[in-house]
Amino acid sequence: MMVKMSDGIGKIVEGYNSVISALENNRVLELVTLEKNIDSKKVKDLIEIAQQKKAKVTNIKSKNEWKFTSTEYVAALCKPKKIYNESDLKKFNSTNFIVCDHIQDTNNLGAIARSAASFDFNVMCVPERRSARLSERTFKISSGGLEKIDILEYKSIFSLLKKFQSLDVWTIGLDMYGEADIQSLDLGSQNLAFFIGSEEKGLSHEIKNKLDNVVRIQMSKDIESLNVSVAAGIAMQHIFIKK
Repeated sequence: MMVKMSDGIGKIVEGYNSVISALENNRVLELVTLEKNIDSKKVKDLIEIAQQKKAKVTNIKSKNEWKFTSTEYVAALCKPKKIYNESDLKKFNSTNFIVCDHIQDTNNLGAIARSAASFDFNVMCVPERRSARLSERTFKISSGGLEKIDILEYKSIFSLLKKFQSLDVWTIGLDMYGEADIQSLDLGSQNLAFFIGSEEKGLSHEIKNKLDNVVRIQMSKDIESLNVSVAAGIAMQHIFIKK
């Protein structure tokens, strides 16, 4: 089931890690469990936390009545997670950003969100159009990562770039033909926005020409390229270590 970004995201989350993160984020209205797993320690722990948070707890007795992903045994109905827009950017001018330029695979978005949460990139920027949408699947793949970062939706990547520059946020692109190795970056205490392009085309030349720097990841010449979410995770980890 897809959600409307304008109404917020994450109204339904599935899977233990995603549900417990939503509980910790005080978003869960109702915890839903499957009868056959009710005695497991993980489920008991979730129920205890949900009760402490004053969330409703519902146990589904039959798999035939389970309306969520068939491989899951816990889910949660939640208050929507807020989506920010370009005009809110200055609220986050003391953090690092990951900017997704038309990523098409929701699994990649989820994996990028998980890496962003792991390496202190606290805002993920996604385009309003021509991109995979943030769905229940994205929350599941992020394994709780989407609960720990803010989401900002932008209309124009060029407008977003100008706003970053006005806030003195360094804009860095990731490209296999980047002019510098990511390990050579001298970051100091500079906050940055890291731009990653679509799976098929990467970042356009027009965007790369407007960035402060474009970097590459050092890798074996026997492989042509990395999956975009893997590359993003490696790049964010390099920056996390340097900062």
